[in-house]
Amino acid sequence: MIRTRRGRVQQPPLPPEAMERRIGVLADAVRDRRVVELLYGGAWRVVHPHAVGRLSTGNVGLLTWQTAGLARGPDSPGEGWRMFDVSRIEDARILHSTFAPRPRRNAFWTRNLPRPEAEAPSREEALAVA
Repeated sequence: MIRTRRGRVQQPPLPPEAMERRIGVLADAVRDRRVVELLYGGAWRVVHPHAVGRLSTGNVGLLTWQTAGLARGPDSPGEGWRMFDVSRIEDARILHSTFAPRPRRNAFWTRNLPRPEAEAPSREEALAVA
């Protein structure tokens, strides 16, 4: 682990083949609507992954609805939309539980992910199949 100037602990960069494997596993979790436990920033979080893909910055992002785990601050709820940098995920466990997708606010709900590698179906689509 590497400590940055701001005191953050940073993982060494993943080799390209390991990053591709991680993206593939997370993409499967998105498509199968599987709940994921992430170790991120030294804390475990439980998330519902809705999309994964390359961000406009070039990094790979995981758009999730966080249901449990570390909040952003003392006045912030632990639940809500979160974007995680896939290269900073320290560990991930795909759980057996599935989730119903959250309602989308508008057509631009993945605007930071211009071309998602994988995207959960809309809530309406998921409930129509169930």
